[in-house]
Amino acid sequence: MEKVLAVIFSFIVFFVGLAFLITQRWGLGLLLVVVSMLPLFMAFRKRDPVIVEQKIAIGGEINPRLLKCKNCGAELNKEAMEIKLGAVFISCPYCHSQYQIEEEPKW
Repeated sequence: MEKVLAVIFSFIVFFVGLAFLITQRWGLGLLLVVVSMLPLFMAFRKRDPVIVEQKIAIGGEINPRLLKCKNCGAELNKEAMEIKLGAVFISCPYCHSQYQIEEEPKW
């Protein structure tokens, strides 16, 4: 949709610029013709992808019994943690159960 709007806007500004050139208003006509190319350049330029990297840092002490799978009893390691929709999840490497980790208040 962005590209379609850029083409339509550029088309209109280009023909207005041509109208000024035909009526021998050279300065304004050339300015509008040059400006009509700017939205096309901005819409069709190649953009670099944005890479977002999130790291999980566990602060404080972790109770070892909490890092056991409730389904099969296997030990869960810190490397199995990942962020999904802004929440921290840990998954069991054996039965693939997933648990959300919530930090409890320290008081």
